[in-house]
Amino acid sequence: MGDKALELLNVTKVYRMGDSVVHALKGVSLEIFAGEMVSIMGPSGCGKSTLLHIAGCLDKPTSGIVRIGGKDVMSLDDGQLARIRNRHIGFVFQSFNLLPHESALNNVIVPIQYSGLSRKQGLEAAKKALRAVGLGDRMHHRPNELSGGQRQRVAIARAIVNEPTIILADEPTGALDWQSGREVMGILQELNRQGRTIVVVTHDRDIARYAQRIVELKDGKVVADRKIDSVIVPAHELERAQRDAQVKPGLQICVKCNFANRPQAKFCSNCGFSLHVTPRQSSTIMRRMLGLMITCPHCRTDNRPFAKYCINCGEPMENALKAG
Repeated sequence: MGDKALELLNVTKVYRMGDSVVHALKGVSLEIFAGEMVSIMGPSGCGKSTLLHIAGCLDKPTSGIVRIGGKDVMSLDDGQLARIRNRHIGFVFQSFNLLPHESALNNVIVPIQYSGLSRKQGLEAAKKALRAVGLGDRMHHRPNELSGGQRQRVAIARAIVNEPTIILADEPTGALDWQSGREVMGILQELNRQGRTIVVVTHDRDIARYAQRIVELKDGKVVADRKIDSVIVPAHELERAQRDAQVKPGLQICVKCNFANRPQAKFCSNCGFSLHVTPRQSSTIMRRMLGLMITCPHCRTDNRPFAKYCINCGEPMENALKAG
């Protein structure tokens, strides 16, 4: 692997609220390498955002070690941490955090004011960042004149204007519709292809699959850390792959969405459906996804959607969920 962009070693975070003590992080150790795109998942309250804030020097851990680019930041004062954030880390938040009465251009230029560049240099950098996210024709619009997806693109432009090596995104699609969310993730993927390290906190498994690696948290601990075989790609890349499929033999066709995949792929790059199933298995899986079956919580046997008792073990199906 390459150099480590972020490293957390046995990090804990304890919040005290009166007589109550909340252990947000419990000995988390995590390495993220330069050029990776990583998703951090987990249920609400598991410590995802706390972890991201500590990784981005917005908060300090109760104990443990945090390194950015190999440098231990635990002993740095607030001014030194602010300089690291300004020069090396870009932030994207769910609520955009834009100045409501300023134009997109003036919002993006804010980090430049603390970087030492002149106003002229800052304007050029801000314009370049807005063009990079497809908002070259919306530079002088205020947030209330932009859609949710466009506002988040302004936030991404603000995050990259100082050309940081790391971008930390906390639920970047949480306030967006389906299409806008996918467009934003496509932009983050493109920034990753340009060499930036991207870390995305999300509760959405589909969004998580835009990354090459998924880290799962539960109750303040890392419970899973895995690379994924099938990364979702933006629509324009899907179209290109489909065109390639017309001239390249041996590609696998997904039974769910008819997308053409590489011969060695295990899961569809478009929808994530398994490519190694028999026709009968495929039919069963599709019926589950459509809610035409429910799975027994006791023995995992498939049953009719309105079954009161499992046909295999006889247990009540009260707590069964529709599969898929």
